[in-house]
Amino acid sequence: MIPKSESARRAVVVAALAALTGCAVVTTSDGERLPVASNRFADYAEDVFRRQNRIATELAFALDDAEPDGAAFDELVAAGDELLDRCAGLNAIAAAIRDGGRLGTRRRIEAARQTPDCERAAEAAAGVLAGHRRQEAPSQSGRSRPTPTR
Repeated sequence: MIPKSESARRAVVVAALAALTGCAVVTTSDGERLPVASNRFADYAEDVFRRQNRIATELAFALDDAEPDGAAFDELVAAGDELLDRCAGLNAIAAAIRDGGRLGTRRRIEAARQTPDCERAAEAAAGVLAGHRRQEAPSQSGRSRPTPTR
């Protein structure tokens, strides 16, 4: 029987993971150690997934606006490739959940252990995006300030 409420389903998933993964622990990029079969890890993984998904979308738009033969374009492509590579396991879990499918225990644990790598890749990609935005912003140094009208 599959529980109907989200909290009940989450509790079943956490309990199943606890039984299957034992004491597997993941260390986040800021050094916090989270048991894979805990609600804290589930929240962390969801936060990382949402952030990397948002950043991947921002990268796609930035690539669309960038000059294809420029260095910025190459940096954006590299950041996007790294993000996709490092977040593949987390995306596989999300796709399986979305599609009602299942991943094997080994694959789930492997994906869970890759979550901090995904987090770091998302941070690096966000840095590339920030640099890209600074380069695109018009320079304020050569402009005169408008005179206030009275």
